[in-house]
Amino acid sequence: MALAGIPGHGEFALTEAALEMITVFGGVLHCYAGQGGCRKQGLYFSRTQPRKLLKCSLRPVAAGVDPGPGLNMSVSHDLAPRLDGAVLDFGTYNKMQRFVWLSLPAVKGPSCTCLRSMGGPAGTRSPCLDDAGIGLTDL
Repeated sequence: MALAGIPGHGEFALTEAALEMITVFGGVLHCYAGQGGCRKQGLYFSRTQPRKLLKCSLRPVAAGVDPGPGLNMSVSHDLAPRLDGAVLDFGTYNKMQRFVWLSLPAVKGPSCTCLRSMGGPAGTRSPCLDDAGIGLTDL
């Protein structure tokens, strides 16, 4: 496990599975919030870094554990304040392999059951991001 420090906004944890998959996907992962999903904001992941981002500094949780040389982790400005204390994982969730936020302590209210959206409900006609099969996206 490693911690990702967000300049001016605290830090979040990355599981070993998340670190491994970031390496597999070229060593780059950008996390951001956007429209879509069953809540007001969908939680997305991309291998393409936009111009405005906050680069995270990675450090191991345990001594002697290297989070991986050359990993580039970043988050969008609007998502950064909500990630302090969060946990990023990669695994099989709802029959799909994908990145998810296991916890987002700063987001109030009930969590989305598929771990892909945050905020208040977006309405009964809003499809779940799992239904759309959205994995990594390009910005």
